[in-house]
Amino acid sequence: MKSKAVLIAVAISLSLIIAGQVFYIYRQHIALQTMSNLYATLKEDYEALEQKHASLTSEHFSLESEHNALVSDHELLQSEYGSLESQNQYLESRYDNIKDNYEKLRDNINQRIHPSNFSDFITPKDSAISPIVMQVTGGWSDQTDWGEYWEDIKKMYDWVRNNIEYRGDCLYPLLPIDPTGSIQWIKSAWQFSNETLKLREGDCEDMAILLCSMIRHYSGEKYWAEVILIKGSRGAHAGVQSPVGEDKLTILDPTGNYYTKTIFGSIDSREISTEINNWLNFWETSLGDDVYVYRVFANYLDKAFSSTKEYISWMHARV
Repeated sequence: MKSKAVLIAVAISLSLIIAGQVFYIYRQHIALQTMSNLYATLKEDYEALEQKHASLTSEHFSLESEHNALVSDHELLQSEYGSLESQNQYLESRYDNIKDNYEKLRDNINQRIHPSNFSDFITPKDSAISPIVMQVTGGWSDQTDWGEYWEDIKKMYDWVRNNIEYRGDCLYPLLPIDPTGSIQWIKSAWQFSNETLKLREGDCEDMAILLCSMIRHYSGEKYWAEVILIKGSRGAHAGVQSPVGEDKLTILDPTGNYYTKTIFGSIDSREISTEINNWLNFWETSLGDDVYVYRVFANYLDKAFSSTKEYISWMHARV
């Protein structure tokens, strides 16, 4: 009985051991199955990732190739931009240079038609003036001798009248502000003294400008000599005036063959109002009975007037 009980206990123990082993094996099988399924899933994920990696690697190489091409294009464009920038700077410099030269040319040409500064036309320091003054007068040898001064003034007047041929103005271009604009053609233009000397011809203002410049050079620019402009309803004219003391005036008009003189033909001076009206009356037939003084200028002044009366008052106030 006791042996049977032992056998039963052993059998139960063996059964429990076997059951435990079976359960263990079953759990291991379940774990293995789970791991196998996980492995299969991971393998699929890996293969998918590997394909994606291959695709991304291919895209990377493609993008890298595009990047390199864009870098190359950028470098080429940068080089072209640098070249164009240099060309643009050169063209801007050329444009500014051409613009400046055109403006200087325009101002120089248009100054002869619409002077911005009348005084610029009186040029006693011009290198062309000195030789002709010395040739005509020999210079003012005794600057206390006013007889010599007026004799030499008359010599210069005669030289201009006899050596400068009268020539009316021809058409002269008036340049536009912008070079793309239209040129106007004007029938009146002024010359500088060196041009009149070179051409040996000119009209009334050209002769007056030359004579005034010669007189100013002769006196060392110490004494007044000025271009005087008059106009009426039928035209305008220019001469030279020399204000002197005691409210007197001398007019020199080589174009009109007129000068302030004595009955013996010597150069003279008269009271301002008397002499200016004598000269205006001389030109009344040609210029109109409304002729009046409208401007006086030299290299030291430029004065405009609305009437001869205004001019006379101004003259009396200055001498």
